Amino acid sequence: MVNPRQPGWTMILASGSAYVGPFVDAISHARLSNYRTFFCPADDNETLGLYQWNDDVSGSLFRAMSLLEIVLRNQFHKALGGRYGAIGPTGGKDWFNHLNLNPDSRDKVRKITHRRRHGTWLPRNPMPSPDDVVSKLTFGFWPHLLDVTTDATGQALKWGDILVDVVPGHRMRLPTQWKQHQRDALFARLDLCNEVRNRIAHHEPIWKLGPLLQEARARQGVTPAIVAPAPATPSDAVDRLALYYNRMVELLKWLSPDVATAYRGCEADARCRMLLTHETLEHYRRRRSLGAVQLDHFLGKRRLAKVLKYASRHRQPVALKRGEAVVGHWASHAR
Repeated sequence: MVNPRQPGWTMILASGSAYVGPFVDAISHARLSNYRTFFCPADDNETLGLYQWNDDVSGSLFRAMSLLEIVLRNQFHKALGGRYGAIGPTGGKDWFNHLNLNPDSRDKVRKITHRRRHGTWLPRNPMPSPDDVVSKLTFGFWPHLLDVTTDATGQALKWGDILVDVVPGHRMRLPTQWKQHQRDALFARLDLCNEVRNRIAHHEPIWKLGPLLQEARARQGVTPAIVAPAPATPSDAVDRLALYYNRMVELLKWLSPDVATAYRGCEADARCRMLLTHETLEHYRRRRSLGAVQLDHFLGKRRLAKVLKYASRHRQPVALKRGEAVVGHWASHAR
């Protein structure tokens, strides 16, 4: 049996449960209609299994996104704070007060530093520290920060120098390499991650995606090309989500190679990659429990390989455990 302490790896209801009907009614037939149309489940049992898969994928992606968001804002905070602003009470600098932000970005900062009373914006007392302000800015703030061209004195921002510090793991390691089209590609990557985050936050089906666009930015006379159409089958949806996840992890590597390496070695990454396989999707559809392999019981690699081969033949994803701890996940990637 799967360790019940591991969230997301148990089904809401056992297959054939008497509560399936009421559960479907509670979620609503309208909400589940997208699953019925796209996945063509045989019955409500399968529909709920697919709904659970979407929920678990969303939770796993959001966990990765939370780490990514923290590292992202800290990298910008550190890089810009090293160039602009006055030191606050906790050591961070208020660089956002020293850049010529666009009106929307400036308004987002003001809503954190001020309160509105009788139609007038008044500074909060005590004033939030620069660190507090940065921690409250949403993911959507950061892509549009790349739109800033000058500081408050009218001097041009040296984005090449700044981005070398923001994304030290990016292949563009020289300031002169960060031309406009490279910054636009970075904007597109940040915007993609923000789109995924918002879909999860708004409880939208994570698999319901549009066409895959070239990593570029729409400008006058420039329209990002469509690289691939919107997913048309469950297999397409799984593959597209896996691609998006890989792009999230790659962005994390750009921001901090060390953090990305540590994340790739943790259970959260293995769990997300296992969820984004065709075999796992089918297990959720059938609402079968995922298997578990106790590594402590295997003294040699040969016997373990035999067990995993058996699981592969039966398309059975498994959790790898040492005692009660899940140390990884394994699934055959055969179609």
